[in-house]
Amino acid sequence: MLMEPDHLHTAVNRSMTSREGRSKNRFNPITGARLAAGVIALSADKRNVLMVSSAKKLPCWVVPKGGWEADESVQQAALREGWEEGGLIGRITQSLGCFKDDRPTDTVDRRKKYLEQHSMNSHPRHGDDETADATLSSQVEQKMNCIERIMIPPRAECEFFEVLVERLEDYYPEMGKRHRMWMSYAEAKKSLTNRKDILSALEKSSIIKDMDENNHY
Repeated sequence: MLMEPDHLHTAVNRSMTSREGRSKNRFNPITGARLAAGVIALSADKRNVLMVSSAKKLPCWVVPKGGWEADESVQQAALREGWEEGGLIGRITQSLGCFKDDRPTDTVDRRKKYLEQHSMNSHPRHGDDETADATLSSQVEQKMNCIERIMIPPRAECEFFEVLVERLEDYYPEMGKRHRMWMSYAEAKKSLTNRKDILSALEKSSIIKDMDENNHY
């Protein structure tokens, strides 16, 4: 993914309302995967990583991450997700790279949504034209018949950044939906057994790995 200028790294609007919906989501034009951004948020001594509970699946611990939207840089998206899901304020210290979430999902449905969006962007409508709608649906179905036989795209492609946490706020957008917890490397690794994409990002971070499993905040 393209990196944005340095002055955009911390230009984050810390609203008390989480962004919802996917109308502004970005997609990989080749695979159709949703583009996302996330943070590996480390304590000042780099001995712990901030984990948040999944809003969809409990008990399940992940890291703050979510869709990278069209009106923000990828760094802004990562810091925004850190704020919305974990109430964290910090600074990016390094990019950890792009990681694919290859878990099985409703890939056919997602590809169809992507193709519809792509076709609409390529052939904008003019007025209320039912013929154009029918043509668009036909084009999407034709493409789906081909693409279903060719590929199963990743659920998402997420750009992760290492962030040093400066402080945690008590009030943040998703405080009623999620719990948060500091975990050591060993604890986080155990919690991320089924999330190879996040675990790979954690492995690339500068978290201290040689420590007692029970030593955490």
